[in-house]
Amino acid sequence: MTIHNLGSKTTTSQLHAVAVVSATASGSVANLDLQPYEGDMVFVLDHAAAGSGVTLTAAIQHSDTTTSGDFVNVTGGAFTAAAANTAGFSVITLNTDGLKRYVRVRFTVSGGTGTGAASVIAIGSQKYL
Repeated sequence: MTIHNLGSKTTTSQLHAVAVVSATASGSVANLDLQPYEGDMVFVLDHAAAGSGVTLTAAIQHSDTTTSGDFVNVTGGAFTAAAANTAGFSVITLNTDGLKRYVRVRFTVSGGTGTGAASVIAIGSQKYL
């Protein structure tokens, strides 16, 4: 199944609310339970410029549990790195059938003390029951 069906089974979920991401505070991160989904899921990162010399990287991680230490990066789940002092928008598509039960986004900020706001949403189709 692909994301082509944008009917009532397609939903959006917020993995990271529009919030500041910095080297000392990553903002609020939510786990998304993939059990009700199947097929492709689109993940969208939208972020403001962080500051001079600051770079932002983000990656989708997955786990069989919601325990923080159990999450690992998903192969192909890294967003394009944001260059210093540059706003950006990036989209990746992952097949939920090959992922563990829970996903989240993990940010890494390096190169300075500037901060910027970022948001990550997921768009996917629920299973037919």
